[in-house]
Amino acid sequence: MRKILLLILLCGLYRGNCLAQNPPITPAWAFGHIVWEDSINTRESAERLVLAYQQHDIPVDAIIIDSPWTTSYNDFIWDETRYPQPLRMIDGFANQGIRTILWTTGNVNLKDRKGDTSIGTHAHLQEIIGKGFAVNDGQIYHWWKGDGVHLDFTNQEAVRWWFKQLDKAYTKGVYGWKVDQGEFWLDSIVKTSKGIMSQVDFRPYYYNAMYDYTRMKSDEGIIMARPFSHQGGFAASVAKLNMGWCGDYSGNWKGIQNQLTDIYRSAQAGYGAIAMEVGGFYQGRSDKEQFTRYFQAGCMTACIINGGENGAFTNHLPWWFGDSVSDGYRFCVTLHRQLAPYKFSTVVDAHLHGGSLLREPSSVEWSHRVGNDIFTKVITQPGGEATFHLPTSGQWVDFWNQTVHQAGEAIHQTYPLHRFPLFIRKGSIIPLSIDNDITGIGDETCAGKRVFLITPDGRTSQTLYLPEGAGTAYFKCTVAYDEEKRTVSIQSEKEVDACVIVQHVGCVAGKGSELILTL
Repeated sequence: MRKILLLILLCGLYRGNCLAQNPPITPAWAFGHIVWEDSINTRESAERLVLAYQQHDIPVDAIIIDSPWTTSYNDFIWDETRYPQPLRMIDGFANQGIRTILWTTGNVNLKDRKGDTSIGTHAHLQEIIGKGFAVNDGQIYHWWKGDGVHLDFTNQEAVRWWFKQLDKAYTKGVYGWKVDQGEFWLDSIVKTSKGIMSQVDFRPYYYNAMYDYTRMKSDEGIIMARPFSHQGGFAASVAKLNMGWCGDYSGNWKGIQNQLTDIYRSAQAGYGAIAMEVGGFYQGRSDKEQFTRYFQAGCMTACIINGGENGAFTNHLPWWFGDSVSDGYRFCVTLHRQLAPYKFSTVVDAHLHGGSLLREPSSVEWSHRVGNDIFTKVITQPGGEATFHLPTSGQWVDFWNQTVHQAGEAIHQTYPLHRFPLFIRKGSIIPLSIDNDITGIGDETCAGKRVFLITPDGRTSQTLYLPEGAGTAYFKCTVAYDEEKRTVSIQSEKEVDACVIVQHVGCVAGKGSELILTL
């Protein structure tokens, strides 16, 4: 018994070291809008969902194909009764600039829950048990999708076998995995190829393997997995999670608060990119006001992820609540995507120096910074009334009316449904991607350019890490502004086609790697 307790203690120390690492770089495309549904689970429903967003002029960056999509859980063979000609579906999405993400866990089943896959028993189950590829000597246990075994991801031979199985599905157009939990149903002590360890310390082996496989395939690949979650605590490693998704929530006010609690704890633990699950996944469905506050909060995280089983084709769709909510959703998705270069740059900085995209989180006031230069407070109750304090350093400009507020100032305001607390720090230089005038920051003339939004405050300078493409590659670019001389200087490792927007002053453009521009 003393030996087991010592092992658990050592595992806990290892876990603490795991959390202390810096986060990886998240691919630039992933700071976008991801949709999914878990109600019908067919090719027809997936394509119908994407088409509906397009018909409402709301861009989609990726779609998750959730479970069940395989003939048996995690055999990675498409069930073509649900998804006929799946490669054509994936190609169709890719041709529209939409990436596909596939659901998985580390489990292999003897029997599925409710017979929800066409075969049920995994074809390689006995092979996995016989070769010692499963934890606990291949003991069958019950998890939320049936009865089966969990692969032993500490066993490198088992991992290599698993990677070959992943190859069956990881084709062109697939850019990652929704890496769901199956290991949480294991006993607290797990027998592995490395000996007995706590379940807590076994978890990262699974998530790390999925991250390593995905990054090996492409620098644009992501895994979406839990950082900290109310459903069992910490899961994926800080250093090998490039899109955190905290778990399953209800769509009501309590669900928003519970999700923010997990998101904020994840940020404090050093996870870099953490996303909001808009509208929750199960239990209570969002009403009009709750849904609106959900997606407003989502646009101030790393990724807006919208889908679930609690009304995937009803209350999860913004137009379900009318044109005003649909317009608000389009605005927030657009603003979120425009901020993608800024969020990418912030996560690169976190990768190099530690930290998170979400900074100074407060579970008392439900507020946080996005990077250093943007501040928001999430509205978590009906009526739009909000009381909060601004950050304790710098001056802050209200995004909606351009009013300047002082550091630490107390704000008490009622926000109509189409607005939420949003402030920009004076002296900030924010890289953007703009191709329309929906948010009012720029317009279609900015398309294809590196846009820099400057909120002037004397002399200011910022070193940014700009994405080279859709993946993790970046280059450094230093932008400086002199308010008195009204000059912008740009020193960049690569040539930039720049469009600089200085608030209350004007715009100026130029192209090169060393620029001095005068407004």
